[in-house]
Amino acid sequence: MTTDRPPRSRKARREFDESDALTSLVALPEARDLQARARLFQAAIAVGDPRRVRAEGESILGLLARTYQIGQPALRVLGARPRSVWEGGHSELFGDYDFEENRIRIWMRTAVLGKVTSYRGLLHTLLHEFCHHLDREKFGFLETPHTRGFHARVDELYHLALATPPESRRPLVWIRMGNAWRIDWSRLRSPRPD
Repeated sequence: MTTDRPPRSRKARREFDESDALTSLVALPEARDLQARARLFQAAIAVGDPRRVRAEGESILGLLARTYQIGQPALRVLGARPRSVWEGGHSELFGDYDFEENRIRIWMRTAVLGKVTSYRGLLHTLLHEFCHHLDREKFGFLETPHTRGFHARVDELYHLALATPPESRRPLVWIRMGNAWRIDWSRLRSPRPD
């Protein structure tokens, strides 16, 4: 995971810096309710039925929208992820958020083998795309940049949904890459010092 590079215009840079500084959500959904809905989402993914995945995903989005007093985005659950290939690499699209239509799309199958995506991967994608919606509707960030703060907000909802105990949570550790930042996975995955 990497952040976007800071924009050049003053207004966009101010929004970028505000997003970067917002590392925690003031309000969170009721933990047990979110966790119960996440378990139903997990069960739907295990069955591999897109209609069920959509219904359970909409349930999560409904709870989050009510928590933050914003409109609920629409959700589409699609098949195999789109894949782009170029010399020396490739990328897959896990999900996206359409600003004009207030719509989230998530792809529930891998691009190459067509296997159902992991529960944690699809949950993270759903929450990531919801945070773009939250940025626009609640915080007024027009571009919803991928900042360290943005990723921290997604991470907060993700671990709440998974019921990760506070003592087991790892703060995101960042390494500077020129004007951007990337997650230091080696430090994030290493055992917590006593």
